[in-house]
Amino acid sequence: MKTLYLLLLLSIVLSGRAVAQIIAEDARGESSVITKNSDFSFNLSEAALSASWNNFRKLAIEKPSQIVWGLSASGNNREGIADLFNGGKLTPQSKAGIFIGLRKSYQTTVLELLKRIKEIEDANPDKNEAAVNAIKLLNQQIEANRRTRHTQSLTTYINAGLNADNFRLYKPEDAPSLSKRFEKVSFRGGFVDIGLNYEYAPRWVFGIALGYERYNNLDSLALTSYTLKNTTTANNAELSTETKLSAYQGGYMAYNRANIKTDALYYGRVNGDYRLVWNTLYTRIILPLQEKEINKVFQAGTAINFYKSEGKFAGGLYLQSNDVFNSLHSTEQFHERLSFGIVAKYSFSSIMSRDFAK
Repeated sequence: MKTLYLLLLLSIVLSGRAVAQIIAEDARGESSVITKNSDFSFNLSEAALSASWNNFRKLAIEKPSQIVWGLSASGNNREGIADLFNGGKLTPQSKAGIFIGLRKSYQTTVLELLKRIKEIEDANPDKNEAAVNAIKLLNQQIEANRRTRHTQSLTTYINAGLNADNFRLYKPEDAPSLSKRFEKVSFRGGFVDIGLNYEYAPRWVFGIALGYERYNNLDSLALTSYTLKNTTTANNAELSTETKLSAYQGGYMAYNRANIKTDALYYGRVNGDYRLVWNTLYTRIILPLQEKEINKVFQAGTAINFYKSEGKFAGGLYLQSNDVFNSLHSTEQFHERLSFGIVAKYSFSSIMSRDFAK
């Protein structure tokens, strides 16, 4: 969690004048779309915190090609929201990453007009009347162009990082005492993704990412709560203590897997002040490299966030099937394999107001 706190502090310090756009993510707070805002978010259902920072809204919009980069960190407690805030015994699961990519814009007419505005501003720092009128005329041309043509951009990136998990594993066999049955396990893994984002502004953003990850199978093990009691007897008196423990039961293993992620974001207007971003359908395909021991899983879901134009807060919902085809054989009832959650977000800078044609 130290990485998350450091990134949160860095984001507050560096936020400056950046302007951002909101995206809608999956139940784990992940997306193949990286063209997002620098923000801090809290998933109420998963007891998860996350923070991110990138340079997207500090880019010079008149340039057709630019380098993009960003940082992200997240942490959650598998014991739930109460333990997250009340000092649960388990160290939260954490993940930290960094990405770098190349963003290329394709609407050359708008880019040329923006470049011309920049030249006029640089040549006339005092903004005389002639310069103001020229910039006003160019902005009108840009607005007219955007209402008749869609702005398009393509971003390619590589995203890599580390993940960690600390937990207890219950092992009843060959334990010399009850307390020794709760084995502390520290998992350390990593991931790398290669992705592509296509923006068809102002309405659509599409993303796809192919990745490799070192992960574990805790999601398929049963988490059980225990009460460990110890009694000490002295001079016909007894002293008892209790310790609350949570541990996983079952065959634990770490493994390597390939991941495929897709997202399709739609941006719309609710009314004059409020907007929405709807991840119409996202998919997550998990392909374990040890397929005989771990089943492949197909996940799918939808998510929506609402926010005020030029505001800093957003809130939304997600609905996700964690195992569409019941590959894990957990339950035959489809609705029992669904997860529903509430997400709240705070952007360190104003959320970008996308240009919607009336």
